[in-house]
Amino acid sequence: MKTPSTRERLSQLIVALRQQILTLPDGAARQPRFDRQLFLSKGTRLHDYLDEIEQNFQQLSQNQANPGRAAWLAQRLVDQIAALQREASTQTLRLRRERPMPDFRQQKRDEYRDYERRLQAMIDQREQRLALAGTLAMQQQLKRELEALEGRLARCRQALHAVEWQRSLRS
Repeated sequence: MKTPSTRERLSQLIVALRQQILTLPDGAARQPRFDRQLFLSKGTRLHDYLDEIEQNFQQLSQNQANPGRAAWLAQRLVDQIAALQREASTQTLRLRRERPMPDFRQQKRDEYRDYERRLQAMIDQREQRLALAGTLAMQQQLKRELEALEGRLARCRQALHAVEWQRSLRS
């Protein structure tokens, strides 16, 4: 690097990149985001890579005695900045894709809890209608519906208990 304008431009790119990364949620990825030839950092957060870029920029600023090393380091910095800019620009897409999958047993448990709640509401409704039913035929019909709903509720609670029992064994 022979001109200070190149260093200033790199500095501006790093500042802009830092601002861009600060606006993003920076969760850890499941695995390193970049190849080991591009970044030496073992971290998986965007800030880890930004820190490495800033360290390389400091080395570049201090290492003016060896022009070959400075040129290599400047090219590496440009490659690192470009890669991190691409990664940061796709971060919102990656966050949606990398969300952990919900636990199957938890999904089933929530589903059964919802069924239980809805069945109980239906039973309560039928009991209210039974209390207000005037004819014997209507009362018998509502009693049959209540028996069927209570049977469904019992089976739902058994399934819920089985899921919770399996879940407790896994924990």
